Amino acid sequence: MLMLLEKLKDEAGFTNHEKEAARYILANLDKVPGMTSGELARAAFTSKATVVRLSQKLGLTGYQEFRLKLVEEMNQKNRLAQMLESEPIHGKSSYTDIINTLPGLYDKAVTNTRLALDKNRMNRINNVLQNADCIDIYGAGISYILAQSAAFKFATLGIESSAYESINGHYLAARKNKKTIAFLVSFTGANRMMIRAAKYLREATNNYIVGVVGPYNGVIRKQCHEIVEIPNRDSLVSLDVITSFSAATYVMDIFFSLLLSRRYGEHAKSSLEMLLHNNLLLNKTDMDSEEEA
Repeated sequence: MLMLLEKLKDEAGFTNHEKEAARYILANLDKVPGMTSGELARAAFTSKATVVRLSQKLGLTGYQEFRLKLVEEMNQKNRLAQMLESEPIHGKSSYTDIINTLPGLYDKAVTNTRLALDKNRMNRINNVLQNADCIDIYGAGISYILAQSAAFKFATLGIESSAYESINGHYLAARKNKKTIAFLVSFTGANRMMIRAAKYLREATNNYIVGVVGPYNGVIRKQCHEIVEIPNRDSLVSLDVITSFSAATYVMDIFFSLLLSRRYGEHAKSSLEMLLHNNLLLNKTDMDSEEEA
């Protein structure tokens, strides 16, 4: 649906007099809201009747509603312009600008998250994590990619860990006797799939549920045992994906590192075992044979 200003620019179905009035309005947006229909008509060299007809062609009841809608749209436009001005990446950003800007975005996301962390809450989650048999991580869209990455890291410590985009009821029922911690990742905190997953996990399983979520978490927090909130910038140009991804990754890496610290000796031993067979992982034997050939 076209906005009011777009309709004025489009001039679809306007008479010549209405076009003159529309062009005057667009050229004097700061003045028109304070003008009466008569004043606008005189300034645009047309009639009050033309101004009223123009308002009605724009889908409004008359000139008074037109003025109200114009003010509302101008306020939205100004707010949008102000928000875009504060965006660190814009239409004129160069390669140099971007490579210098992104580290700052990462750092700000991590710093804001670190400052917001509740030590007691993190310790409670860690106590459950250290005694868990399984770690399940749920995400949707890009947060599922993050869930896969986190699950891979936890799996390197020898703990059963998986990433999911949805609930597998049969799997959960078959594994109900295992102590499981379930992380649900939502950059906004309001993802419907994650809310449904949290509700199912809370009502149908014994999983300990942790939400790693954005600020709009009023619904999902009721289903979680604990919430770790991550910042969300509400960016107009998708930079919230960068900052939220960085923040959520930081939180999951904290839990990974806490688990690694407790299992450090065991992990170091398994790492040495892996190095004994490193040639097989790198296909070094096959590569040497190819070079000799």
